Amino acid sequence: MSLTNLKVNSLYILLFIRNHPPAPNDFHWGLYFHRNPDTGGTKYHIKQQGSGWIADHAPTAGVFKSFLLVGLFRIADVPVGWESHLDQTMKAYDNQLNLPGITCRVWVLWVLALLQKPIAGKVILKCSNLQSLENEVKDWGNANATSAANNVQPRPLAASTLCGL
Repeated sequence: MSLTNLKVNSLYILLFIRNHPPAPNDFHWGLYFHRNPDTGGTKYHIKQQGSGWIADHAPTAGVFKSFLLVGLFRIADVPVGWESHLDQTMKAYDNQLNLPGITCRVWVLWVLALLQKPIAGKVILKCSNLQSLENEVKDWGNANATSAANNVQPRPLAASTLCGL
């Protein structure tokens, strides 16, 4: 799989296994916004540092080379011209990461809830039920976790059936 297989201006959920063998529903969660088939896009996620969490957002041309990656799950197509809004939304909670109950999955769901809100009559994330989307992503992740643990290449791509793609 390569960057050319990804849809430009699309938003993907990234899942990573945490253990070998993988445990059901036990993933590190992140988001990836694909901008260009040659230069890649931006990976957004939070990671633990010490006893807390820090934002770790950065451009990447190597999303498929990420350690323990399960795969990429497409959830939204971002309208041209909305890239700056998306970036600001992804960083909306960067100063509130050490609240009780926060995890990488919770952070992703918080950001996705913001992306469901209409702006100028448009919505980036068209999924109406985040719990259903979470279940869809977990089911896909569980189905592909062993392949990730065994380093089977290429990593899979999938698209939500719930998000109006």
